[in-house]
Amino acid sequence: MSPAAAITFDDSLWPLLISRFRGTASDACFEAYLEQGAAYLRRGELYVSILDMGKLNLPSASQRQRQQEWLSVQKQAMRERVIGCAFLIDSPIIRLGLSTIFHLVPMPSPYVAVSSMSAGALWASQRLAEHGLLEGAQRVRRHFGLELPGEDARSG
Repeated sequence: MSPAAAITFDDSLWPLLISRFRGTASDACFEAYLEQGAAYLRRGELYVSILDMGKLNLPSASQRQRQQEWLSVQKQAMRERVIGCAFLIDSPIIRLGLSTIFHLVPMPSPYVAVSSMSAGALWASQRLAEHGLLEGAQRVRRHFGLELPGEDARSG
């Protein structure tokens, strides 16, 4: 896998941002990921994020350190704009690494660990709806074929 393909962004369902991590990211690729993340924050818009870490290899110690530094710098912007992050993680090692980072630098916005993309999308759509982004919430639910609890096909 080429380093450029290790981390991708999908904002086609904006205000849902899906980031996918595959394999081992080079330091340059990881820096590009952090810069792109900062660019989304600079938009000044509310959004929710799903980080699909299902095929991620453990980041290097220097990358984990950079992530902590980035979170510290971006904390206020994240608090203001990111209405939630769903982390799709199936590796206990990745889950432990993320937990360690958040212990050192707490996540500035609500987050949840999920085991499937549909669970993350449902949670994301609920966060969008709670913040009045109803059109975005409906678009996410339609795209993933989801219904909110108590919602049926007649109400949609």
